[in-house]
Amino acid sequence: MLQKREYALLSDKELVDGLTAVPANNRLHEYFFKEKCKHFLTYISNTLYNEDDCNMLMGELYEYLSNDNWKILKMWEGKNGCSLNSYLASCSMHYFTGRIKAEKKRCDREMIPSTPETIEYLSHFTAEEESEQQPVWEAYKMLKERDRIILRQLVIEEKDMLVAAPVIWPYINSNKDIHELSQKHIQSTIAMAKHRALLALLNNLKNLTKN
Repeated sequence: MLQKREYALLSDKELVDGLTAVPANNRLHEYFFKEKCKHFLTYISNTLYNEDDCNMLMGELYEYLSNDNWKILKMWEGKNGCSLNSYLASCSMHYFTGRIKAEKKRCDREMIPSTPETIEYLSHFTAEEESEQQPVWEAYKMLKERDRIILRQLVIEEKDMLVAAPVIWPYINSNKDIHELSQKHIQSTIAMAKHRALLALLNNLKNLTKN
């Protein structure tokens, strides 16, 4: 097996073959995402997220590239002198740009309505006891564990985001060490996760009460 210092000598074709090989070479993966992809990830992080630290994107890039048995990576053929790095930079920018646009559209479309009914539902989370008869608790129990924990910490117990972050973060992004991220990034990520959890709760409530 190659040593870490020798990975930089691999050709683009050898990199693709090594990254997609079974079983996975974890040391090669670590080199590739932390060293090979760092330059264009830093650019994307600065351009799209106004963040200097690109570590927050590495886990997402791994999930994107490894999806469907590394389909995106295997599509690179090096035609017209296109390097693997240039190809991945283009694919990654397209992916993260599309992800931001899709998330914005979904948030605009699924904004939580400020109706008396919604406020009444959410007010139950401040109750001292969880009554089995209240639809809100039935809807709460239908949520994924991640969403239950987020709402438990931030809405039921009304904890500050940064105080609750160590408990919540592993359920949001277990690939990123929370201590390596800025408070701004942690708060924005948790705020989005809370928003999604509330939407999931409301969808469950609608399904329970529509009849």
